[in-house]
Amino acid sequence: MSATPTAQQVNEILRWIGEDAAGDESHFNELCRAVAVRKNKEHARRFAAVPRAERIVLLPQCLRKLGACKAVETARGYQCRECMSCPAGAIQRKAKELGYRGVFMLKGGRAVATVIAEQKPRAVVGVACAYEGALGVLACERAGAAVQFVPLERDGCSDTDVDVDEVTSVLEFHEEPAAGV
Repeated sequence: MSATPTAQQVNEILRWIGEDAAGDESHFNELCRAVAVRKNKEHARRFAAVPRAERIVLLPQCLRKLGACKAVETARGYQCRECMSCPAGAIQRKAKELGYRGVFMLKGGRAVATVIAEQKPRAVVGVACAYEGALGVLACERAGAAVQFVPLERDGCSDTDVDVDEVTSVLEFHEEPAAGV
């Protein structure tokens, strides 16, 4: 996780999923991952039905490889230049190929709600640490967007990593239209 969660943040997540372990921070990261798995299942069918042109991808800036990254800094994050020094380049390239509305590499979790409010996607693919991902799923639900979340393989505030094959699988996820429709 990028930061130690406060008791209030832990309680918010626990209330959201209906748990009664108020203030228990001992297994918070695992709890957030469990939330992501549960929410991915809940949103899977609706997410798959959304055309890719109505989906966006949210990536954390911590995927960037400092010293090698060619991304351009913007007010809320970074615009990937697909220099391929980190997983963001491959993810953005695949999302463009599939016709996604946009890929946003955000400086922090607070920018998630802003991007969702501006873009109004019907579906979101999110990549983050477990804690930020759980909060991002909550923000998507509040906005009415179906979401699929892929947790980072290696957390931290810089040089993190994600399984690009797993993200690609989520990006490609869709329902086939019924025959004759």
